[in-house]
Amino acid sequence: MKTNKFSLVVSVAIALSACNTKPAETTDAATTPADSAQTAAAAPAPVPATDGRMCFFTADNRDTTTVSLTITGSEVTGEMVWNPYQKDGAVGTLKGTKNAAGELDLMYSYMIEGSQQSETKIMKIENDQLLIKKGMLEDPKNDGNMRYKDVSKAVFSQKLAKTDCK
Repeated sequence: MKTNKFSLVVSVAIALSACNTKPAETTDAATTPADSAQTAAAAPAPVPATDGRMCFFTADNRDTTTVSLTITGSEVTGEMVWNPYQKDGAVGTLKGTKNAAGELDLMYSYMIEGSQQSETKIMKIENDQLLIKKGMLEDPKNDGNMRYKDVSKAVFSQKLAKTDCK
């Protein structure tokens, strides 16, 4: 009986020590740490599951921007409020679609300084942030409907943090 208990204790000890050892690192001449970093950087980010209602907020000094979105499948609706400190802001609605890459192609229709306007907005949700693409806008028909002059030159530079919806 002592031998069986001793064998059991030794077996458990060996099994536990095997769990705590690291496998030996191998170096493949074809793969370097730089290659691994490039491969990781090149891999596309997974498209987040974004169905439902979400809200986002940012403050830059005393200027604030709030966005609430409701996403159902590929349909997107919401509201956006840009409130610069001691200036007229913009309050309006967002409507558009979510594409296969997870980007939100939206039309922002808003009131600013007593005028109704609209502009194209491209957004995406990544790591609990809402990223908004910024670029030069133009009004090609001179009718208050702004579009990106060259969407390929626009960049996701505005970031809003996810927050609780009120």
